[in-house]
Amino acid sequence: MEKLERYIYAVTRKLPEKQRDDIEKELRGLIEDMLADHAVNGEPKVDDLDAVLTELGDPVELADQFRSKKLYLIGPDNFDLYFFVVKIVVAAVAFGISLALTISYVIDPPQSLLEVIGSYFSSIINAAFQGFAWVTVVFAIFEYFDVSLGKEFKDNKWTPDDLPQLPKKELIIKPAEAIVGIVFAVIAIVLFNTADHLLGIYIVTENEPSRIIPLFNHEVFRMMLPLLNIMLLIGIVKEVTKLLIGKWTNTLALMNLGFNIITLVLFIVFINSQGLLNIDFITYFYTIGLVPETIDPSALSGSLIKGFTVFAVIAILIDSIVNLVKSVKFNMTK
Repeated sequence: MEKLERYIYAVTRKLPEKQRDDIEKELRGLIEDMLADHAVNGEPKVDDLDAVLTELGDPVELADQFRSKKLYLIGPDNFDLYFFVVKIVVAAVAFGISLALTISYVIDPPQSLLEVIGSYFSSIINAAFQGFAWVTVVFAIFEYFDVSLGKEFKDNKWTPDDLPQLPKKELIIKPAEAIVGIVFAVIAIVLFNTADHLLGIYIVTENEPSRIIPLFNHEVFRMMLPLLNIMLLIGIVKEVTKLLIGKWTNTLALMNLGFNIITLVLFIVFINSQGLLNIDFITYFYTIGLVPETIDPSALSGSLIKGFTVFAVIAILIDSIVNLVKSVKFNMTK
């Protein structure tokens, strides 16, 4: 009996606690039935128990059969999409870091080639690893909550009638469009988080070292950076969703509208942050004679912010309305 209890314990100890009692009863009943079949004179012996336990096999493997949900970090339903997104993100991160470092080296040349090579590869490896880690964390969360992104049919009880209709060509989303959106969003995240000082006006003269007049006030920008990261992450989620579904549906068009509204609200809050634009960036337009001195710098700053806001509103409205109208129009026609 001790060996029986040891086997049951070995099977149930790694199972979820809420399942253990039921599985223990089920397993105990199964073993008793198998012992009864093995017993010759109605009374099982030690050898009979060994034979039954050997037949049931490795308790770890048996526990896995009893488990209602398989244990994966990234399960088979999501792995193909996960690997695809990892490749895109790592490539985009590498490109973004390369771009930022190249600009940085041109503006402020390093002391030696060895320094260039060392900083370049260390930056690339570190950034690529972070991109890989974040994608893995996101997909691991999907796995934990049983979100199957890469599986169209949620069970094996399907019939041919469950197959989706062939999409109209006007509704098909080209994978390249979504991939480009993901790549640009990842590059923007890299640049905004590691090289915001490189965004601005580049001053190149013959007699003086090259310099940059940053677009943003660094302190205010870093304070508002989380909003910008959320906007870009929403964009990545939107593009991944489009890539996954592969065609415009009414649901996807409404999701796209929702994503765009959230992004627009966050952008308006971000761009209207007090002191976000660098004052040196504003005054530069006066020094080159592009803006008359009669115009107040605060008025010019306000005009630039309004221009950014109007551009964002127009772009988001066009994207939302065009895709919503297209989805409704072509999904209604047979």
